[in-house]
This record gives sequence, C-alpha cells and structure tokens, in this order.
Amino acid sequence: MQVYSQPIYQFADRYFAERYPGSGFVNDFHTVKVPLLPPYRVNLLRVCFRTAYVASTTAVALFFPYFNEILALLGALNFWPLAIYFPVEMYFIQRKVPRWSTRWLVLQGFSTVCLLVSAFALVGSIQGVISQKLG
Repeated sequence: MQVYSQPIYQFADRYFAERYPGSGFVNDFHTVKVPLLPPYRVNLLRVCFRTAYVASTTAVALFFPYFNEILALLGALNFWPLAIYFPVEMYFIQRKVPRWSTRWLVLQGFSTVCLLVSAFALVGSIQGVISQKLG
C-alpha cells in the first residue's frame, strides 16, 4: 500500500505548498537529532498528513469487512503492470537493450515470473472475497 500511496502524498504536499506558500508548518523542514543516529530532516505537514492518512485507512479497514479482500484484489490487478511491466519496458527503451540479449532475456523472465505471482495472488484474492461473502 505504501507504494501506491506515494501519488496521494505527492499531491497533498504540492497542494498545500501552493495553497500556503508562507507557512512554516507546510514548507519548512526541521532537524531532529536522535542519539547515535545522524540528524534527520522532518517536515511537520508530511508527518501529520501521512499519519492521519494511515490512521484513516486503518479505520476504514476495520469498519468494512471486505476492505482487506478488495484491497488485495486491486493490488493483485495493479502490481504487475505498474511495478514490473511498465518499468521494465521503459528500461528497455531508455537503455536501448537489444532483443534476445542476456539482459533482455533475464528481465523478460523476471517479468513473466512476477506476472505468474500476480495471477496467483489474483486467484487467491478472488477466493478470499468469495469466502468472506459465504462465511
């Protein structure tokens, strides 16, 4: 879910930065020093918004009985094309990888294995929705 939430986080960051350009809460980064760790830069809007987003998503998951199964179904449908197929194809085009080269074969094999895993996850998530409905 973390990967698929990144566009939402980016949209919120951009929206609030444009809406409140002079706000320190929105635009300033603060340095947090934790003992035995290097200093870490924190933006308060990001901490608050992302915490509220995760908490609200968790609350929705608790209140709707099919939420986890539907989320698994959507994840199974979206994982392979968004996380594997399109990035691999873009890599081929950007790096001009020749067809049937070792790199091309390895990445195509990886993509195929991930497609099979996604297909099994899809079947499992459909079974989960059906078992929740009947159970």
